[in-house]
Amino acid sequence: MAKDANLPPLEESPTNPGLRSQEPGHVYMHALIEDPSVVIDLVNFIHQARRTGVLTAVSGPVRKSIYFHQGSVIAASSNQPEDRFGDIMVRLGLVSRDTLERALREVGPHRRIGNVLISRGALTNKDLWRVIRVQIEEILFSALLLDRGELTLAHFDPAQVPNRTALNTQHILLEGVRRKDEMEHLRGELPPPDSVLMRLRLEAGVTLDTNERLIFDLVDGQRTLSKVAVDSGLGDFDSTRVLHHLLKVGLVTVGTPLAPTVDRPAPSSPNISVGDIVRAVNEAIQTIDMELRDAGHIGLIQHGVDNFFDDLDPALGELFDGVVPGKNGHLPPERIFTTLQVSQSTEKVVLLRRGLNEYVQFLLFLARETMDFDRVERLASRVQDALAGLEL
Repeated sequence: MAKDANLPPLEESPTNPGLRSQEPGHVYMHALIEDPSVVIDLVNFIHQARRTGVLTAVSGPVRKSIYFHQGSVIAASSNQPEDRFGDIMVRLGLVSRDTLERALREVGPHRRIGNVLISRGALTNKDLWRVIRVQIEEILFSALLLDRGELTLAHFDPAQVPNRTALNTQHILLEGVRRKDEMEHLRGELPPPDSVLMRLRLEAGVTLDTNERLIFDLVDGQRTLSKVAVDSGLGDFDSTRVLHHLLKVGLVTVGTPLAPTVDRPAPSSPNISVGDIVRAVNEAIQTIDMELRDAGHIGLIQHGVDNFFDDLDPALGELFDGVVPGKNGHLPPERIFTTLQVSQSTEKVVLLRRGLNEYVQFLLFLARETMDFDRVERLASRVQDALAGLEL
């Protein structure tokens, strides 16, 4: 496939592995997308087979690439404006549009937008990790929704990826399948994409959040449903959810809704001892701690676990409330057991696994910011061995 000239520049997207790797070399798999299950099946194959490669999905003008290293998602790129790093920061409320525009003027070949904002104090390392994670997930989620187009799986060099991280492919895939089912449900209740939308009067006392106000203002009696979704810049999933809500509460009017489809339940997680999980994660953390100290970065991993999750996921923030690492980075098992006992979640162990994996991957992300590629790869391999069999 030819290189897409409309891909966002590297400084716009820290997870973008660079234009050089956008030209897939040594393509070893090609498939037509006839329904979204093809993309889901192929991502699952890459994860189960622990393959390293770039999966590129093309549907009309849309091009999305997902980069895997030994089955884990490490980066993603897209030519869609809503997937750009800066746009995601603004949507998350981390920076204003004006702050982003000013920072972009300082971006260059060796200074990415995230570095500029961190140096200005407008962004923290935790914020950067959050945006990178959201960006990768959103690109993969939207790729799973494609029902027409082409797929290629090709070789690439993982060393080309800047600011790379490693996300749990299985967790992302499960969330992607859930979103796919929800999208089918929402689309089943929406009118055809070419329906023109009309907004009704906004009564006094009715408040809209940022995304709802954005969509509501775009409904002008001339734009179609699909045009409103595209112009919002929120992406298919978020724009569809907001449109569905505005139609449901009667602030926007369209035709008669159709019957919804049925959601599928998510698979349950295997039962593994909480003590075993915490001991293995502490072993992994100690491995990272020793490597960072040896590299001269003493204290780099002393990040509170409780406030780390506050912005990422309220459910995880509640589960890890008061969980503070010790001097060697170890997490206190007794505090974790206490929060598990008082948690009201019906899937508390699943949440625990996901949260601990997020925290370990964040520490590896910090290591990648300060250590050379080969050294971090060896470190990541040792951490993976420590966590083997825990379904993190």
